[in-house]
This record gives sequence, C-alpha cells and structure tokens, in this order.
Amino acid sequence: GGEMAGGGDSGGGGGMHNMHMHGMPVAFEWGHRVTLYFESWATDTHFEYLVALLFMFTLCVMQEGLYYLRTLPPKVRAQTTEEIEGVTAPILPAPYKTPVMRRRLWGTVLYALNLCSSYLIMLAVMTCNGGVFLTVVLGLSVGHFLGKSRRPIATGMGESSEACCIEGQ
Repeated sequence: GGEMAGGGDSGGGGGMHNMHMHGMPVAFEWGHRVTLYFESWATDTHFEYLVALLFMFTLCVMQEGLYYLRTLPPKVRAQTTEEIEGVTAPILPAPYKTPVMRRRLWGTVLYALNLCSSYLIMLAVMTCNGGVFLTVVLGLSVGHFLGKSRRPIATGMGESSEACCIEGQ
C-alpha cells in the first residue's frame, strides 16, 4: 500500500542501500491505506482515510494561519520629538526598535509551532499518497487565501514569498 516504511528489512542485509531501494515509495499511491506519523495512525477504511485527510487539511490551513500571525508587522509606537532629540533617543532609526522580551518569546513559540507543522506536513507528503498530497496542496492554498492573500501589497512589488526574488529589487 501507500504506507511509509520505517524499518522493514527484506532480507538483503539492511543498511542504506536496502532502505533506499525498498524503504520509500517512488510513485504516488492512490489507495485509502496510509500510515501518518505512527503505526497506530494507519488508515484501514475509507472513513479513517477521510478523517486523516481532514486532519491534514486542517493542519495545512493552520500552518498558513500560523505563518500569517507570526509575520504580522508589529505595531510601531509613535515617538515624540523630545524622545528622538533627547537622551532617550533610540540607537535605531525611528520606525525600528528591538522587540520586548514578551514579544520575542511569543514570536519564538509561534516559530516553533510553525516549524513543527511544516515538518509534519513534509512527513505526510513523504508517504507518497496522492490523496494526502492533493489535500496538503489544497489546505495550504486555502490557508494562503484566508491569510496572506488578504494583506495589502505595495504597488510594483512582485508576488513572491522570498524578499530576494521580488521584482524591481
């Protein structure tokens, strides 16, 4: 089936060669049997498979939501002229400041959750199950539509998630 093999040895002596040859599927499987993350999360029925796909869809939408929340620009506190000219003037220019510890911790927690969900999604795609793959693409796309696509974009900026790849820079 479309299960991700973890350590099944086919009698060829094991090792890297055997795992490379027999451990991972090399083509998409389209059946309803898939193992996600743990042996106990194997789907044997169409209902279990549907529940697994709904879980993956939700995880992917949440992944994009976490990314959206994590990358929201911080509210910039307006500074008075006295602060800028006085002894308390920041080292960084006015629109920049070092985030407070609470915001840094919150950002780190969101980053860790984002990282965990990214790796869980990657592991699910590695099962090479076609339904899981399509569900991941659909879930990430819906999450993008609900989150990041709502952000205003500057005119003249390209549609790229990488700052180095934005047209005009």
